[in-house]
Amino acid sequence: MTSTEMPSATHRIVDFQRPPVAETALGVVFAPIAKWSLLHFGLFWERVRDKYPLTEVKPAAGPGELRFSSVDGLGLDAFPVRSVFTDQVGTQLIQVQRNAFIRNWRQTEQTAAYEHYDNVRPLFERDWTTFMDFLLAESLGEVEVVQCEVTYINHLVRGKEWESFEDVSRIFRLWSGGSIGQLPASQMVSFMTAYELPDKSGRLQIVVQPGLRKSDSKEIIQFGLTASGKPTASRTQDILQWLDVGHAAVVTSFRDLTTPEMHKQWGIK
Repeated sequence: MTSTEMPSATHRIVDFQRPPVAETALGVVFAPIAKWSLLHFGLFWERVRDKYPLTEVKPAAGPGELRFSSVDGLGLDAFPVRSVFTDQVGTQLIQVQRNAFIRNWRQTEQTAAYEHYDNVRPLFERDWTTFMDFLLAESLGEVEVVQCEVTYINHLVRGKEWESFEDVSRIFRLWSGGSIGQLPASQMVSFMTAYELPDKSGRLQIVVQPGLRKSDSKEIIQFGLTASGKPTASRTQDILQWLDVGHAAVVTSFRDLTTPEMHKQWGIK
């Protein structure tokens, strides 16, 4: 397991000039809000509409799916849906369902530069506080936090980080590559691994899989890292403290799992 460093005052534990990050997500999973209904999605939107004027309704995300964006009961009010509220350029968004709140940044053509955690963290705090105030005003009760998640999705593009799957060993330290016996080099690479975080504070999951980027249909290797765990309490300050720990785990593991050759390409500072 890679070591997790304590977050600094600026959270710039690892810094790259040109990181391959395509999307980040800060999420909170909580016990389902019993009184939540479909009407509350619209009422909450009124509170954030000036910042997030675009809306979309998607099926509710289940365990292990909360990090994806653009990834009970039979009554209408309990219908499992997720509302997505997005800013005008499509790069900042909130996802809300009756048992989760997720705050995403994603890369777009208009906003290609990576948005650092230093910038996203206060936006999460602002939007989460707005959500908490909304629950209080609507007498929906306090949330019981089950888990927090920090996810970074990286797109490694063919022709940039790699040319063939033989090059995967040039990207990841834990992949040796090459032929096996009479078999030639891999024609496709996909793997998943998970580690316990230090002090048993949570879990880090790593998923590597091939794909096509939606925006331009370029062939990519998608490299996702998700840290998840339960904060000591459900207060905002406890949630933020755990998110700092999760962020530290993700960025240090990204560095430790990839090679110096890639670090140089991404402009490590």
